[in-house]
Amino acid sequence: MSGAAGDRQPVLDEVLDELYARHTKDPAAAQAARREYETRRGKVHQDDELWEPWSAAFVEWYVVERVADGDTLPPAALTARAMAAAGDERADVARALVTSQRSLFEVREKVRGGRVELLDLLGGGEYRLEGERELDGVDAGDVAELRLVGVRGAVRFGRTFIYHPKEARGAIVERARSMLGTGSSRRDVIDQIAQLRVQVTRYRHMAPARVYELGSRILG
Repeated sequence: MSGAAGDRQPVLDEVLDELYARHTKDPAAAQAARREYETRRGKVHQDDELWEPWSAAFVEWYVVERVADGDTLPPAALTARAMAAAGDERADVARALVTSQRSLFEVREKVRGGRVELLDLLGGGEYRLEGERELDGVDAGDVAELRLVGVRGAVRFGRTFIYHPKEARGAIVERARSMLGTGSSRRDVIDQIAQLRVQVTRYRHMAPARVYELGSRILG
């Protein structure tokens, strides 16, 4: 699957910003969602190196995936309906976010000019993103939790960028296969791997790959 350059990223960013503005006004609701997120994925503090990417991923999850008590759809789906009813031409972008794919990916190739080739380590799909913003410090072989959004004929990045140690790739794939093979959902796999990423910052005396290998023994 491939993506093309154009105005798709600006309109995607615009809709994400609007979703954040519409749905993050209630501090109590946001705090409850944060506790739920941290229970599944581990707690990160403001002075932690993961704070900024963790917070960006949380807010995106909050408006794109989480279904609040009393609702039957996530905020992005509710907004897509409202946009469509109002004749807002961006309704398709909000719908694209609802059907976006969050997974663990390996960077197969990164080419100057914004082309990135990815392999979905959970589903096996291959993706090529063209004309993307440059990803500083990202190299072939890197592993990351990302959100891909198919919008207006192109595949774009969302704002979820949680990088895992490159040397932990084998342990991540082995753990993912084991969990999927025993009935765990893709979301469960992603969230447990995220917990292990948090543990890497706690067990600095241990090789990162070893943290992922030990897995539940560290989390337990």
